[in-house]
Amino acid sequence: MLAYQDRFLTVAEMQRRGITQGLPFIWHFGMWGDFLIISPLAGYVIGRYSDRWTLGPILISLVVGLILALSFSWLYTLSAVPEAHVQNHHLTSAGVVHLLYMAIALAVFTQFFFFTDNISVRALRAVSVMLFVHVFFGTHMALGILKLIYHFGWYSTQPLASIFGWITVGTVLLGLVWRNCWRHSNV
Repeated sequence: MLAYQDRFLTVAEMQRRGITQGLPFIWHFGMWGDFLIISPLAGYVIGRYSDRWTLGPILISLVVGLILALSFSWLYTLSAVPEAHVQNHHLTSAGVVHLLYMAIALAVFTQFFFFTDNISVRALRAVSVMLFVHVFFGTHMALGILKLIYHFGWYSTQPLASIFGWITVGTVLLGLVWRNCWRHSNV
């Protein structure tokens, strides 16, 4: 709704604003990942494991989630490419809502990976795979692959050439592999 009000929901809206190059909300695959992967996955984790959580670790997870979300949101503002979340090096209303959403989601997964005991190997692996898929889409790597097949005149960015994108994907992958091996060795 906020992207629509900002006239940055679709390519046509973005272009009617006079912006020929950018990433409208509907083409932000990370948004689809938030909706289709992160929200249901966080709901599952909370429903399945929250009865094991205590206040201290929850507060730590919330602080970690907020710090990470603020850091990522600041990094997003460094981009010169207008998006539904960031324009002119500032978060939009949609970007602020995403920052809050991301802080909560990161807190849930921090709690799950670092402060939840007795996670089944199956649940740990399933959550890890789904989070990795989301990060791959959220860093625009999937859009970059799609762009190799189909030229988007409105999207000039080259995600597959992004060092920061690949560092993010690689760091998340290594962290998830480490956590799964660490969990597996403690069975």
